[in-house]
Amino acid sequence: MIYDVCIIGGGASGLAAAIAAGREGASVLVIERMDKTGKKILATGNGKCNLTNQAIRRGCISSGVYRSGQEVFPLHVLENFDAGDTLAFFESMGLYTKARDGYVYPMSEQAASVRDILCWELAEQKADVVTGQEVKKIRVGGKGLSKGGFTVYSVDNVYQCRKLIMACGGASASKLGSNGSGYRLAECLGHHVSAPVPALCALHCKEKYFKELAGIRLQGRVRLLTGGKMAAEDSGEIQLTAYGISGIPVFQVSRYAAKALQMKKTVTAVLDLMPAVSDKGLRARLMWQMHASPKWTMRMVLSGMMNSKLAACLLKCAGIDGGQPCCKVDDRALERLIALVKHHEVHINATNDFEQSQATAGGVDTREIDEKNMASKIVRGLYFTGELLDVDGICGGYNLQWAWATGILAGSDAGRSCRVKG
Repeated sequence: MIYDVCIIGGGASGLAAAIAAGREGASVLVIERMDKTGKKILATGNGKCNLTNQAIRRGCISSGVYRSGQEVFPLHVLENFDAGDTLAFFESMGLYTKARDGYVYPMSEQAASVRDILCWELAEQKADVVTGQEVKKIRVGGKGLSKGGFTVYSVDNVYQCRKLIMACGGASASKLGSNGSGYRLAECLGHHVSAPVPALCALHCKEKYFKELAGIRLQGRVRLLTGGKMAAEDSGEIQLTAYGISGIPVFQVSRYAAKALQMKKTVTAVLDLMPAVSDKGLRARLMWQMHASPKWTMRMVLSGMMNSKLAACLLKCAGIDGGQPCCKVDDRALERLIALVKHHEVHINATNDFEQSQATAGGVDTREIDEKNMASKIVRGLYFTGELLDVDGICGGYNLQWAWATGILAGSDAGRSCRVKG
């Protein structure tokens, strides 16, 4: 059988593309390397599936929420399919949603609801699905095909189609789906690929004292410097681990660290461990407490301000004996302590690997893709979607929105073009 549309990858963007193509009347095949489709969807939003974000609206999408070699590309794509379109798409299948602080979740707060309803709709569109089939080779054209078309080779089978949608995903969390093989396939078809690196992940630090701080959580701010220049910053709950720093603010800046390390640049993070108070304010608080209670030890002075393990570490780094009376601490030592609290510099030597990252930065060069329909500008009838492209979003539903938008734009165009020719 020659299918109208073949989709390689049964993740979020692949399922969306298959449904969109089916709704256009196209015959559809989904090829998935895992034993089931949509496995990665089940892990999103801590099992609740943060579908999208209400901030993704036509005309007011912030340039800072998506990162790409071509910064305007994702913004132009989402002008064609925003969060409102995503909600309408899911409501058309009977999935209702609710929002919390702009984050949109299924009403059930179960990611399984999202995956199930996509699979049910796929069956409703009479799409064929094959699982456990990793694609090894793609050839443009082939026996039995008229002008154009594709022949797709897996280990066990050969498939043919008129239009081909590459929804293979990135390199993150291969146990749940994609393993980065889509990049090789894209290059074999003539596309350029920006080398992928982990994104939305924790960062490893050179400093040995993190072993003593593992498990501490605090409200803070992180500024990331690459090659001595400011690259990104974010604030929120920072988690200290045995190997370094984690938490949402760290995830948000991690792709810049990964890119810089890939280019052999020095990477440092400057942490503000008490962002609610200024340098001047912290100095005033410390001096007041030290004056009011001169016999208190410095450990006692800090006990009302921060975690005791963190306080002990900072005092040691500042060269202050935590057991000595605070009245004996000189001004220079006090300034060192304030700097360590407000401008704590750590040296980044690695990121978590792909298996421990939530997204991938890098991918197919978007200059080679039509922003209106995700069609290749190099190979006629070929489309790229989702994480396979050189676009990655911040936490908060932005990456799933990218998957839905690119999948539906590609699937709709591929299905419609087959119908027109038919």
